Amino acid sequence: MFTGLMPAMVTPFDERGELDLRATGEVVERSIGAGVSGIVILGSTGEFPQLDGDERRRFAEEVAELVAGRVPLVVGVGTSGTREAVALARHAEEAGADGVISVSPFYWTVGEEALFKHFATVSESVGIPMLVYNFPLLTGIDLSPALVARLATECPNITGIKDTVTEHIHTVNVLREVKPRRPGFSVLSGFEDQILPNLLAGGDGSICGLSNVAPELFVGLVEAAQRGDLHEAAERHRRVLRLMALGSLSDPVVGAVKVAMAKLGVPISPAVRGPALPAPSEAYGEIEAVLEGAGLLPVAEGA
Repeated sequence: MFTGLMPAMVTPFDERGELDLRATGEVVERSIGAGVSGIVILGSTGEFPQLDGDERRRFAEEVAELVAGRVPLVVGVGTSGTREAVALARHAEEAGADGVISVSPFYWTVGEEALFKHFATVSESVGIPMLVYNFPLLTGIDLSPALVARLATECPNITGIKDTVTEHIHTVNVLREVKPRRPGFSVLSGFEDQILPNLLAGGDGSICGLSNVAPELFVGLVEAAQRGDLHEAAERHRRVLRLMALGSLSDPVVGAVKVAMAKLGVPISPAVRGPALPAPSEAYGEIEAVLEGAGLLPVAEGA
């Protein structure tokens, strides 16, 4: 159901560190104007662990109003506990979301039966589709292709996965396990360098954070691959790889993402919520250089 390019949207804060709904509107309009296939909020790039429950609910409600049904809206409901994830999923449905996405429950390291029950319980609590979010680098839990296939087979409301893994072979194995059983199950990449390989392997697109910086670039990459224009897809893929250098310029990457967005004209503050740190001012020149290298800013004279 969910395919194409869907930004994992940032959560804008003002200089006081509070939710900035004016900037949120600007980000939403920019994404929709770029032709995205949907918008995903309150994920990793959306700094969901740094928001309390009331803020998460308020943000979901506000973004649902801003999107107003123009593209599908998917709301992150990831938490460390099943009960809270269910409550957040039900709220997202009431707020008007078209789907929810649930990351693996973190803190406890649990086995596959517990993971299956967690995801199944959340998916059964709502009438809208759910995506499973695999991000072992942050959760410490890697969802096996066999478990993903079981979820796809036994939970009709689970319609896809965001697979944010360092080894592309994991996504390939998910495709091998799931697509023969359920061809419409969406397999979406999380890391930007794997968008093109995933599409070429038979995947369905991406939910990624760097697309906040240049949504047109990422939409064009996915669309070129889908229509078989591999020359255009490869050119955009190389630009995406250059943009990934932002990952080393803040701790974590979301700080650099917000600065890069601002340098491209988005009226967004560089503020992030702790323990994340804002991009250091001495990195601003490097961020501009990355944007230049990716063809998003004119190259400075003498560079």
